[in-house]
Amino acid sequence: MKLNHEKGAPPLYFQIENILKEKIEKGEYAYGEVLPSEKQLQELYDVSRVTVRQAVSSLVNAGYLQSSQGIGTTVIFEEKIDEKLKRVISFSEEMEQHGIKMETSYCDITLEKADKWIASKLNIKEGDEAYKLVRVRSAKAAPIVYSITYLKKNYDLPLDPRQYMKSLYNLLESQYGVKIVKGQDTFEATLADKEIGRYLNISAGSPVFKRTRKTTNQENELVEYAVCYYPGDKYKYSVEL
Repeated sequence: MKLNHEKGAPPLYFQIENILKEKIEKGEYAYGEVLPSEKQLQELYDVSRVTVRQAVSSLVNAGYLQSSQGIGTTVIFEEKIDEKLKRVISFSEEMEQHGIKMETSYCDITLEKADKWIASKLNIKEGDEAYKLVRVRSAKAAPIVYSITYLKKNYDLPLDPRQYMKSLYNLLESQYGVKIVKGQDTFEATLADKEIGRYLNISAGSPVFKRTRKTTNQENELVEYAVCYYPGDKYKYSVEL
């Protein structure tokens, strides 16, 4: 495969990086597949080993590849889950629509006294009790979302984490007759702190997608306030206008 050697053309390593990146994104080099060796890439693009290493190193830093001694360079890029916003649905339903098997890898629920911040989000008095549900939802054995959900103590919810391993919305509707009918989502890009990194199995400082959500039931009563963090390389949202 010939590269552009003309004057003013992008550096050779950059051209190779973009070619490999495109092949990975198109699935020509699939997730888990071992990339051709440095020698093979040298011969394929007729460049030096230094040029190949620079291109591969850039893709490693970008999260497309992973180099392991004795194994080689493996593709770790997966196409982002693209959630199209049309109505309020649970994470479980999101994954079902994408044909992805979901699991809850961590779950904890407690009943706490609301501080000033939570009280303002749930429209309750400071010191009133509220439920705090912390979960990590995973797909394909990889953490996809770390969420902290606060719920008003309008219902006698169980403090057994096993009850929240699946859809919270289904639990509320089937057991308490509470149907989530409307929601307001806010999105922003941010960086993971140590806690977020620990739950999502990423390094502190990695880009994450933050979503905050307020939902109301069929009586137009506020039900939950949730803060969710998604790894920036695995998730994206589309809005139909």
